[in-house]
Amino acid sequence: MSRLVSLSRAAKLVGISRGALQKRIHDNELISFEGQVNLDDIERIFPDAQIEDNHIIEDLEKIVEQALTKARGAKLAKLLAPDTYTLAARLQSINLEHAQSRKLSSDLLNLIAEIKSRITELSATSNKPHLFSELVSWIDDSVMNFQLDKTLPSSISEKDTVLRVIASQVHLKNTGHEYFIEGNNTILEAGLSAGLALNYGCSNGNCGKCKARLISGKIQKTRPHDFVFTESEKLQNYFLCCSNTAITDVVIEADEADSEKDIPQQEIDAKVKKVDVLSNGVSILNLKTPRTKRLRFLAGQSVLLSYANLPAVNIPIASCPCDDMNIQFHIPQQENNELVKYIHQELKTSDVIHIDGPYGSFILDEDSDRSILFIAFDTGFAPVKSLIEHAITLEHAEFIHLSWLHSDSKPYMHNQCRAWEDALDNFNYQHTQIDMDESEKLAEQLQILAKNYSELNQKNIYICGPEYMVNKTREILLDHGAEEDHIKIQAV
Repeated sequence: MSRLVSLSRAAKLVGISRGALQKRIHDNELISFEGQVNLDDIERIFPDAQIEDNHIIEDLEKIVEQALTKARGAKLAKLLAPDTYTLAARLQSINLEHAQSRKLSSDLLNLIAEIKSRITELSATSNKPHLFSELVSWIDDSVMNFQLDKTLPSSISEKDTVLRVIASQVHLKNTGHEYFIEGNNTILEAGLSAGLALNYGCSNGNCGKCKARLISGKIQKTRPHDFVFTESEKLQNYFLCCSNTAITDVVIEADEADSEKDIPQQEIDAKVKKVDVLSNGVSILNLKTPRTKRLRFLAGQSVLLSYANLPAVNIPIASCPCDDMNIQFHIPQQENNELVKYIHQELKTSDVIHIDGPYGSFILDEDSDRSILFIAFDTGFAPVKSLIEHAITLEHAEFIHLSWLHSDSKPYMHNQCRAWEDALDNFNYQHTQIDMDESEKLAEQLQILAKNYSELNQKNIYICGPEYMVNKTREILLDHGAEEDHIKIQAV
């Protein structure tokens, strides 16, 4: 008996993006039922999908290995796999479902036997008994063929069963977003790792800002919390996302940020984790925030950094919001900026930097499924990197193009961009060394860039760099067919 599964789960089972499945639906190759698809249809369209080709079995082996390690008395602070109670609860849920399916199959067979008996009775009073005999034979053959076909589960069904043990799925009813919970992550942690801008404050069970309402499914409290729900909230199944995980697939209502206006301004003291000064003068600054006071931001935004009595400086965030405890910045040398000089020359590990923010609206248009073209000039790559990592996490766009225009011989994160291109089928990376001091040459190179990309009117375009270059690029792209409403620019 086949099962309906969400697009996200089906995509994970066959190892493709959710967008690729949506394209199959759009092309009428696959039928969807209120956002779900039939496992039999998935098996038909992807007959070569094998469980051995998926990481799910490796995850299952890890669970066994970790359980054995725990049994031997190892003190593991946090297992990568679900805990024993969660695993048992998931297995119990699947066993109950299978028992119900077996009962339904038994009831159907009994019904078929009753139908055959009635047909036999009717044939005794008919002047054409051979027709009734042929009908009974057809029923017997059909039942036999059905039982033979369903004797062994398909590889897709096997993978689906294993995946349901390994990871539960969360569906946000109010936004339609979906994500999986793997390991011992809470509903909040998994949502943030999936790139969703879920509402939260302390992430420690005190403020109640991450409260959500459980509509269906089962959850389990993983840590105590001090926040107290009202009796009305308890009756409506409210819970804290930071203190609970999902035992089964769940449907919830939870607040998400729709725009930069929904992200509160924050002031956080973060420790310096690492400073890498690169040969071209760019410093990669990595900060770590306290666990109970992480930075909420949207990909592409900036913050004000300050240290001691030095004047604050506005710096774009270069990392993904999916890891809001570890914040990265790409800082070019500026001889007339005291804080920047200090970061390049004197800042040490464990020093404390003050963060104020976030600011800015250079953010991803998550409501659009257009292909994306990112254009970055030198360290304008920093917020672009944040946007790219966010888009990859969301499996957001059908295709992502990155064009990095740089004044040095090679971009300072060239290997990272090559890694994206090697790992992703829908990612294209190009880089060009340009002369940023000669406006005529720059204009010629930008004309060449614009001609390299077809159907600019079908793309969302994000441009970041010095103000003159950003505006000039925008002007040239508009001349080549780009749509003004689908271009976002950021001067740095």
